[in-house]
Amino acid sequence: MHIRVQTYRDKSGNTRQGKSISLLRYAYDREKKCSRQIVLGTVDRWATSLPLDIEAILTDAEREEFREWMAERDQQLAEYKQKKHLLHAAEHMGWAAKVLAAGVEPVRPERIWEALDVLAKALEKAGHPRPSRARGRPSKSETPTPDDLVASPYDDPMLAAEQEEMYERMAALPKFNG
Repeated sequence: MHIRVQTYRDKSGNTRQGKSISLLRYAYDREKKCSRQIVLGTVDRWATSLPLDIEAILTDAEREEFREWMAERDQQLAEYKQKKHLLHAAEHMGWAAKVLAAGVEPVRPERIWEALDVLAKALEKAGHPRPSRARGRPSKSETPTPDDLVASPYDDPMLAAEQEEMYERMAALPKFNG
């Protein structure tokens, strides 16, 4: 069996994955002396099980192949989410520092300290020890501020282009106030 993820091109020309997958089986046609694809059905890409009508058509090996495909899909999604969380961890900590500097009282400050300790231990265990500091007092220019951690959309050209496009679309909306 072959599992094909439906794809399409978005407005900017990038290939995106669709919402469904096709389950295909190859069958040999003796008259034409070639093999051809038979579409067994389409399934929602995030389905956790097969619909009963499609499951009845599949062999045990094909059902097992679909289960393996689902497990691999879920593993890839989990890895993607984990990387996304790590990508923005420093930025979220910067925002939290800005909020604290603005005078907002945290609900459970001891929980934040525990989280910082857990993160420091996890970084060291993953092979990323705390960088050694230079001897003596650090200068103000060496000490990062919350603003250094919070990414500005204008620092990233892709984010700046998206924000610019959003403002253009908003400007094109009709004005309904009298």
